[in-house]
Amino acid sequence: MGKYFGTDGMRGVPNQKLTVDTITKMGAALDSLGNKNVILATDTRLSKDMLANAIMAGILSRGMNVHFAGVMPTPALIYLSKVLGYTGVMITASHNPYTDNGIKLLNKGYKLSDTEEAKVEELMDNPVQYTGEIGRFIDKSNAMNTYLDFIGNQIEKSNLKIAIDCANGATYKTAPEIFSKVTNNLVVIANNPDGININNACGSTHLELLKKTVVENKCDLGFAFDGDGDRVLCVDSKGNTIDGDMLIYLIAKYLKSKNKLNKDTIVLSIMSNLGLLHKLEEDGIKVIETSVGDKYVVKALMEHNLSVGGENSGHIIVPDVLHTGDGVLNALLVVNLLSETKTTIADWFKDVNMYADKMVNIKVANKEKILNNKTLFDRIEEIKKELNNDCKIIVRASGTEDLIRVSVMAKDEATMLKYSDELVTMVKSI
Repeated sequence: MGKYFGTDGMRGVPNQKLTVDTITKMGAALDSLGNKNVILATDTRLSKDMLANAIMAGILSRGMNVHFAGVMPTPALIYLSKVLGYTGVMITASHNPYTDNGIKLLNKGYKLSDTEEAKVEELMDNPVQYTGEIGRFIDKSNAMNTYLDFIGNQIEKSNLKIAIDCANGATYKTAPEIFSKVTNNLVVIANNPDGININNACGSTHLELLKKTVVENKCDLGFAFDGDGDRVLCVDSKGNTIDGDMLIYLIAKYLKSKNKLNKDTIVLSIMSNLGLLHKLEEDGIKVIETSVGDKYVVKALMEHNLSVGGENSGHIIVPDVLHTGDGVLNALLVVNLLSETKTTIADWFKDVNMYADKMVNIKVANKEKILNNKTLFDRIEEIKKELNNDCKIIVRASGTEDLIRVSVMAKDEATMLKYSDELVTMVKSI
C-alpha cells in the first residue's frame, strides 16, 4: 500500500515509505506552495484512509488547515481547488490496481509547474525545519454539492437508454446521481466499492463488462469511467468501442458545424489513430500532437487557445466548460450533443476507417535499458521504411509501473500483428 508518492499522477518521488519523516516532509512540501489551506480527497481504494490521515498529520504539523472532502472524483477536487483557491491533494492511483496508491498535487486547481514540482521533490529528499505551528482540521464533506451544482448546469433531459460503469471508484455516487437526472432509462454497474474492487474487471480499462451490459439491456450507449473519474470511454449500442480520440473527433465535428471550433484545430497525443488523423485532415480539422500525458494536452490547448483536446485513454478537455478532464462531464456533453442532433453515436463514425492498433505491456526490470537499446530502435526505423511511414510505432515506459508499452498501428490487422509480435519479442529478449 502507498506504493507511490509523487507530484504528477503518482510520479516524481516513487516508493517512499510511510514514516513520520516522510509525513513531515510531505507537509513541508505542500507548505512550499504558499497556501495555508489544503483541500484533500480520495478515491475508494483500501489504503485511502491510512494515507489520508498520514498526509493530513503532515499538513497540520506545518500550521496549515486541512479541508477534508472524503471520496470524490479527481475533477471535482480540481474544480474545488480552483474555486476555493486552495492547494489540492487527491489520493488516488487512477486506473491502477487497488494495491497501488499515490497522490496528485494541485496549486489552486492546476498541476504544479516544473519549478514547484522541483521544490516539492527537493523537500522530500532533505531534512525539514519544524514551524511549531498546528493547523486545523475542517470537515468539508459537503463540498461535493458545489461541484454538483456546477455539473447541474450541463444537464439536459434525454430519452436515450444509457449504461454507466463507475469502476467501483470515485464516481460511484456522483455519476448515478447525475445521470439519473439525465434519463429515466439508466443502467448502473460497478458502483459498489469495497476497497479492493476498484478497476477490477470494470471501468475504462476493462470495457468487457460495459459492452455486455449495453447489449443485454439494449442500451443506446454506455460510458465507462476510471478509478478517479477523470477519464471516459464509450461503447455504442452494438458494444463497439468509442475511445477518447473518437469522442474528441465527435465533439470537434460538432463544434466545427457550429463555427465554434477555434482555429479549426484540436489537440491529440502521439497515440492517436492514423485513420482518425486522415479523416480529420479530410474534414478540414488540423491536429497538434503532444507527448503522452494530459498535462501536455492542457499546455497545448492553453498556448494555442483551442476548443478541445485529449488522449485516446479517455482524458478529454473542453476548456470552455472546464479546464481539466472530467469523465462524467464529458459523457454529459456527448449525450447532449446526440440529443440535439438526433443522431446515434455510431452515425458519427460511418466514414472513419480506423487503423489496426495494439498496445502490449511488458514487465521489465530496467526500463532505461530498453529505451536505450539501439538495435530495437534501428529496427523500428526499418519497419517504418518498409511500410512507407504509413504506420505508428511507439515504445515508451509507463510513468507509474515497471512496464514498457509497445504500440503498433498499421492499415490492416495482419501487418500490425506481424510487427507487434516481432517488437514485443525483441523487447522481451533485451
